[in-house]
Amino acid sequence: MSASPRTFRERCGFTLIEMLVVIAIIAVLMCILLPAVQRTREAANRLACANNLKQLGLALLNFHDTYGKFPPGQATGPLPEAGITQSGVNHGWAPFILPFIEQQNLADRYRWDLWSADPRNQPVMTTQLSVFQCPSVPEQNRFMTFGVFTNNGKAACGDYAPAWSVDPILARIGLIDGGADYQGVLVPNKMTPICNITDGTSNTVLLTEDAGRPRLWRAGRPFADQTVVGGPWAAYNSGIILRGASADGSTSPGQCAINCTNASEVYSFHPGGADAVFADGSLHFLRASMNIRTVAALITRAGGEVSRVLDY
Repeated sequence: MSASPRTFRERCGFTLIEMLVVIAIIAVLMCILLPAVQRTREAANRLACANNLKQLGLALLNFHDTYGKFPPGQATGPLPEAGITQSGVNHGWAPFILPFIEQQNLADRYRWDLWSADPRNQPVMTTQLSVFQCPSVPEQNRFMTFGVFTNNGKAACGDYAPAWSVDPILARIGLIDGGADYQGVLVPNKMTPICNITDGTSNTVLLTEDAGRPRLWRAGRPFADQTVVGGPWAAYNSGIILRGASADGSTSPGQCAINCTNASEVYSFHPGGADAVFADGSLHFLRASMNIRTVAALITRAGGEVSRVLDY
């Protein structure tokens, strides 16, 4: 006897309820997996960012081994000890180490007898170099534009800055202890030998993150572009001058030393802190909760701190 069509009726497709259940399961899985993927991506970005700083720190040490001093944090000519004899020119710290980061071609093309923003230095100034960029920064391959006095030129930006100094105002308002010397290692218009780092090379910052410039960032929030000085890796730019800020980065000075504002302060896009390379070549993660006294002690090269700061 043949089977009735009603007895063996085939089911085709899914019911609406089944589809909704599948969609709900996918949504739950995405909610679970997305944060893990984001954490994994940031971990990889932070590792690459730290590796950049490590390379730059080793380049600075190789420069010191070659010339007996670290390069200046920036140079306004004339500065004979840095080989700059022309007056009225200025340069950043990074062009000094180009031969030590496998960029001899750019080093050969850079004109020390001209201002860094001179149109004839544009081929170097506009070159984006990944070693100066932290992958965690939301805006990559940024440029800073100059005014009409430089023929509307531009410069490729980086995310690392030399530790210039600690602002004495912090001592005057009682946030740090007073000292005789508030300078860092890579200071403007001076080449510092290691013997002048009396606080110890393992306890003194060379470079740290000051990411996202020239856009102003405060506590993770973006503000207007082209509003923060410095940023171009090859240009006459500003380093870290520790003043601290309020927790939201809106006022300065203040108790917050890390990740509150990128206006010449330590700033990164990593959760919980920022990377820094020290004068002995070691790399450390400076936690955002670190007291501003500790950060000041790490920036000064001859601040006379009594003991080594161990808890980074």
